[in-house]
Amino acid sequence: MEVLNYWIKLEYDHKNKTYSGKEKIQLEGKEDRLILNTLEQKINKITLDGKNVELLEGRRDDEKIIEAKLNGNSILEIEFTSKLNEALTGLYLARASDGSEMATTQFESIGARRAFPCFDNPSMKATFDLEITTASDLDVISNMPEKEVVKSGSVKTVKFQRTPRMSTYLVYIGIGKFETKESSFENVKLYLSGLKGNLDTTDFPLVMAAQSLEFFNDYFGIKYPLPKMHLISVPEFAAGAMENWGAITFREVAILVNKSTGGATKKRVAAVIAHEIAHQWFGNLVTMKWWNDLWLNESFATFMMYKVVENYYPEWKVTGDMLLSRGRGAFTDDSLESTHPIEANVKEPEEIEQIFDQISYGKGGMILRMIESYAGKESFQAGLHNYLEKFSYSNAEGQDLWKSIAKASGKPVDRIMESWVKREGYPILKLTYDSNKIKITQSRFYLDGREGRDIWPVPLTVLRENGDESILMETRETTISGENFVKLNVGETGFYRVLYPEQFYAGIHSKSEKLDYKDFIGILSDLYAFVVSGKINLKVYLDVVREFSSSSELNIVTQISNDLSELRNILTSNNALDEVYLNFHREQVKRLEEKKSKDVNDSILYGTVLRRLVDIDWEKAKEMAAKFQNMENEIPDIRDSIAVAYAKETKNLQEIQKKMFSLKSDEDKVKLIVAAGHIPGENAFNSMYGLIEEGKIKKQDVSSYFTSFGAYRENRDLAVKEFSKMVSKLQDIFSGSGTASNLVFALVPLVGLNRVKEMENLLNSIRNSKIERGIMKGMERLKINQKLLDRMQSA
Repeated sequence: MEVLNYWIKLEYDHKNKTYSGKEKIQLEGKEDRLILNTLEQKINKITLDGKNVELLEGRRDDEKIIEAKLNGNSILEIEFTSKLNEALTGLYLARASDGSEMATTQFESIGARRAFPCFDNPSMKATFDLEITTASDLDVISNMPEKEVVKSGSVKTVKFQRTPRMSTYLVYIGIGKFETKESSFENVKLYLSGLKGNLDTTDFPLVMAAQSLEFFNDYFGIKYPLPKMHLISVPEFAAGAMENWGAITFREVAILVNKSTGGATKKRVAAVIAHEIAHQWFGNLVTMKWWNDLWLNESFATFMMYKVVENYYPEWKVTGDMLLSRGRGAFTDDSLESTHPIEANVKEPEEIEQIFDQISYGKGGMILRMIESYAGKESFQAGLHNYLEKFSYSNAEGQDLWKSIAKASGKPVDRIMESWVKREGYPILKLTYDSNKIKITQSRFYLDGREGRDIWPVPLTVLRENGDESILMETRETTISGENFVKLNVGETGFYRVLYPEQFYAGIHSKSEKLDYKDFIGILSDLYAFVVSGKINLKVYLDVVREFSSSSELNIVTQISNDLSELRNILTSNNALDEVYLNFHREQVKRLEEKKSKDVNDSILYGTVLRRLVDIDWEKAKEMAAKFQNMENEIPDIRDSIAVAYAKETKNLQEIQKKMFSLKSDEDKVKLIVAAGHIPGENAFNSMYGLIEEGKIKKQDVSSYFTSFGAYRENRDLAVKEFSKMVSKLQDIFSGSGTASNLVFALVPLVGLNRVKEMENLLNSIRNSKIERGIMKGMERLKINQKLLDRMQSA
C-alpha cells in the first residue's frame, strides 16, 4: 500500500489547549487490512470510501486495525479530538520563562501518531495539505509557505501550500505569538522566529543558514527544493534541534546568539544549524526505509556539519570538535560489549530513541570521514550526488549509498562498509619494531582490557618523514617498512586505536613540527584508553601529559583536560594524578591570563581549564566565587566556573536560585542549574526537586541538574538513594526520548563505584525497556571503572 496525500485540518482552542481534527488520507494499493497509528486521540468518526469502518485493537496501544479491503484508490476519512500534551513530543505545549507559550510539534521518531492518526512509518511518504484554524491574534508556522488566510470574526484559518513527498516525522506545526527576523538566500526566504520577547539574537543564525544552503547546494549539486526555511526557537524542547522540512526547530540555547553567548556556544550554534540543514537532503529528500538505518540521517548530518563550519570559519578548528566530542563518545561506547552496530537491529519503537546515540551520530560520522579519505574527496562527493539524485523524494538503504560511492571511486567501498556498519566494535592496531620493519597486528579493542578475534578491512594511512602512504589492511597481521616512519592514522581519519611500543611516547611533544593537532588528539586519546584498559601504566600517561603542560593548541589541551577530569572522577584519591591535574590546569590558566587574548579559541580554552581548576584549587575557587554577584558581566565562557566556584565555596543555594530566576539567558540559567548540583546534601536536592515539580525549571534542563548532582563526589551516596526518583521523573517528562536511559549511563559508572552489587540490584528493581540500553552500558562501564580503581589502589 502507498499513502499518496494527507489533507489535515486542525481547529485549535488556545484557551483550553485542545483541538479537533478532520483528515482525508488518499491511499493506493491492495490490502485486506490497514494498520493505523493513533495515540491520545478520540476517534469520533472513520470511513473508508464513505463507508463506516470499525477500529480494532492492534498489537500495541498506538496501533488500530481496520479490517477492510483496499483495492486501487481509496480515501480514509477521520474525525477526531485531542489535546496538547506536556511530554515534549507529539503536538505539545512549550512555555517560556516569561510565561508566554506556544503549541509546537516534535514527531521524530514516532510522535506524529500522538498528534493525528496516520501511517507513521518513514517509508510511507506522502504529500501534506495542512489547514490550521486558531485565534486571529496567533501566528501559525508549518513546513510550507501560507497559501491562503481566511478570517472569520475572532478566528482565522491558515492554509498552507502542499508539501513535497515526505515522511510523517518531518511534519511541523507551530502556533503562538511570534516575532520574526527575515533574510533570503537566492530564491529561498529565510525566517528566524520565536515567541515575542524571546528572540534576543543577532543575525548570525540567518547568516549561518544562508552559508549552509550555499555550501550544500554546491556540494550536493542539488538545490534546496523548498521556497522557504524557518529556524524556530522553542522554549522547551527535548532534543537539541529537529530537521522538520522547511521548519527547523531548536532549543533557544542552540539557535540564539547574543551578548550572553560564549565562544563555545556560538560554535555549537553554527554546527547545529549546519547539521539540521544537512538533513534537508540527507533524511528529508532521501529518507531511510526503516529506523535501523537511522545512522544514514544522523551520521551524514554530523559529518557534513563540520565541513560547513570549517569552510566558513577555519580559525575555529571544528574538526577538533568532531574528534573531541563525537569521536570521543563513539570510541568509548563502541569499546563496550553492550554496543550495537551502526546499522542497528530495531524492531520496536521503544528501541528507536535509545539508538539516537554516539554510535549512530559519532561512529557513523567517523566512518564516513574514513571512507572519504579512502575513496578520495571528489569520488566521495560524486557518489553522494548520484545517490541523492537517484533516490530523491523516496527511501534508500545504506548499501545503496556504498554502491554509489564504490562506483564513483572504483574502490571496494561497498565491501569495506558492509563490514564496518553491520558489525560492532573497532580494531586496536599493535605495532612491534623488528630491525627496519614494523609488524602491525589487529584485534578488537575492549575497554575492559580484553581483545577479540575480529578482523576489519582497515584503510591504513602511514605518515613518513617524506610523505604519506595508504594501505588496505584486510588480514590479522601485516608488515610495513620502518624507514622514515612517524606514525599511523594520518590526521586521525581512521576509526581504530594504535598501540605503539612504550618508547614511542617518550618525548612525543618534540614531534610537533611533523604532526598536526589531529594526530596528537589521536595519540593522546588512545593513550588514555590504554590506561583505563590496563595496557599502559598510569605513569607513562602522566609523563606525556607533563610534556604538554605549556601547549597552547586548543584541541590538544582540551583533550588532555577532558581525560584528566574523567580519570579524576574515577580515581578520587590518587596523589600522582591530582598533582599532574593541578599543575597542568594551573599552568594553562596562568598562561591564558597573562596572554589576555580576545581570540575565540583562547576564550573557549580559558573557560575549559578554569572550570577544571576550580574543582581542585581552593584559592582560585575563592577568587572566582567573589565574582558571582555580577557574573553576567563577565565573559560568557567563564560564567560556569564562577557559578560552580560560588556553589562549592558558599553552599548558598538560595542565592543561586535567586540569580537563576533573575537572568533571562537560557545559557546562563543552565550554568546555574549545573552549579546547584555542586551543593551537597538532601536539603539542597529537595529544594531543587521542588522547583522541578513546580515547573520552575524547564523540563529540558532537568537532566542537566540530575547529571551534575549525581556526578559530584560529595553527592554520590545521596544520588544512589535518589536514583530511582530521578530516573522516574525523566521518564515522566521525556516519555518519547532516550533521556532517562542517557542519565543512567552517565551516572551509574560514577555513583556505583565501590558498591557494584548494590547498584546492580537497584537497576534490576527499576529495569524497563526504555532504559535497558542505559543500564547495560552503565553497568559495564561501572565494572571497568571499578577494575581500574582497584588496580590503582593495589599498585
